[in-house]
Amino acid sequence: MRACVVGAGPGGIVTAKVLLENGFDVTVFDKYDVVGGIWAPGGCYDGLANQSAPRLFEFADLPNRLRFASAVDSRRYLEDYAKAFGVLEHLRPGTEVVSVRPVAGPGRVGASGWSVDSRPTGDEAAQVRTETFDYVVVASGAHHHARLPDLPGRGSFPRTVLHSNDVRAGTFTGRRVVVVGGGKSALDLITRAAREAASATLVQRKVNWMVPERLLLGLVGYRWVLMTRLGESLLPRYHDPACVRPIDRLGDRAKRVLWAVITRDMLLSTGLYRLPKHLRPAHALPFHLAHAGVMPRGYVRAVRRGLIDAKVSAVEAYTGEGLRLSTGEEAPADVIVFATGHHKVFPFLDPGVRVHDSAGRLRLYRGIVPPGVDRLGFVGFRQVFNNILGMELTAHWLTRHFLAGRGQGEALRTIPDEQRMQEAIDARLAWQEQVLPGSGGYDFGPYDIHCADELMHDMGLPSRRTRNVLAEYLFPGGVAHRYRGLTGT
Repeated sequence: MRACVVGAGPGGIVTAKVLLENGFDVTVFDKYDVVGGIWAPGGCYDGLANQSAPRLFEFADLPNRLRFASAVDSRRYLEDYAKAFGVLEHLRPGTEVVSVRPVAGPGRVGASGWSVDSRPTGDEAAQVRTETFDYVVVASGAHHHARLPDLPGRGSFPRTVLHSNDVRAGTFTGRRVVVVGGGKSALDLITRAAREAASATLVQRKVNWMVPERLLLGLVGYRWVLMTRLGESLLPRYHDPACVRPIDRLGDRAKRVLWAVITRDMLLSTGLYRLPKHLRPAHALPFHLAHAGVMPRGYVRAVRRGLIDAKVSAVEAYTGEGLRLSTGEEAPADVIVFATGHHKVFPFLDPGVRVHDSAGRLRLYRGIVPPGVDRLGFVGFRQVFNNILGMELTAHWLTRHFLAGRGQGEALRTIPDEQRMQEAIDARLAWQEQVLPGSGGYDFGPYDIHCADELMHDMGLPSRRTRNVLAEYLFPGGVAHRYRGLTGT
């Protein structure tokens, strides 16, 4: 059983490891020279740091004691993992996949396997190598195809315009910097600009919630509050009834009271309470919690000291000096950085294989497999806060899905037909639009444990991961070490 994995970031290497353990002949392609994905040199902006508290950025079979680690240390952990489980021996670094298309044959799309074209990264004149695989896993990452706004007047601005991915050491030094965006990357970069640039201006349409490293007035790490079953029970009820426990049926009135307390504490613990009201989130939690990142150290202090000029406004156009805002102001700049997200697209995938709807949302059953397509899966596009755990469980689910199609190995509890997959996707997207607006069929946000429960239920495995009731509900549950030993169970 030959399997191709596209991408050697966290999702790619854990999928390769699980496939190898289940007897697949695996080849991993990656455009970078080393494993790591966005953590590899050039994978994202210079200075990217991990926002994971201790025991979150780790796979089940290799502990990682680092906390809020640098990109260098995060990548080193991933390389150690790939080396420990034999993935490096199956890696083709510096190789980009340019085409993945189904092999023509009878039956459903992909039933006869997949043809994969590859070549050395960046060398368009190189000879393309074509190979056939029984299975393809797309783990190419969701943060590589920049989304840039199409603003009028670009020709009038003669200086530097970048996406956040392209920021490198020295980009900001001594220059006037404007960062557009309100997410974690935007706040990271503007905080850096406050230290290095001549001036630093942040432009955001709305102020997003940010999670402090420690909650309860700075006394308790965020994972002990937000990443427990008790914490998740305060969220709107999960869409899959199989994953709803009695604690999740807490009344809406009680939830509102508890969220009011958490909202006040979040404002205090992040320091946002010390900023002017227009620089705080306009809605109480859990509104848009799915889009929250961990608050960068130094951001609030830099705003309070006047090192960051934070504006809440839409951007209308370029000018000769910078950007014109919807407030009528002009933001002068030498460097404009758009931290405006990424397109979840797969340019190498045959256009006949539809994985998006007309609105651009991903249409994948369980966020993993496209209905009506055989032997193809996606890992890393079922985003949760602790995404590395989500990737590992997805890898186990997908491997069982592949084996079930051959009548081998441990099957999933149920394998819906195409129509039922489509209906399940419709129901999930409708729920996401209501509870997680703007998630694009991709971001399950704070539902780490519910998402894990759903995949465990599908695999016929127990979702209860400890015998101690207090630990089950009050200790962090969306952590990988609770899910050791899934292969062969």
